[in-house]
Amino acid sequence: MEYISERGLRDYAYRVLKSVLGEHIESGVLIPGQMSDKEIAEFVSQMPRWQLQQMYEMIYGSEMVE
Repeated sequence: MEYISERGLRDYAYRVLKSVLGEHIESGVLIPGQMSDKEIAEFVSQMPRWQLQQMYEMIYGSEMVE
């Protein structure tokens, strides 16, 4: 997992959280966000690297070769 930069992990975490907690469209309906983009960015900036890696591995872990 060392080959993924911390910035890359943070960008990934931001996109995932924004898709769940941010304003988004579902079936053509605008769903208001539970958190603003700024709040999501602040939250992600405070996440430790191990947590970012864990979030990434939940989706891509089976595809990784250590």
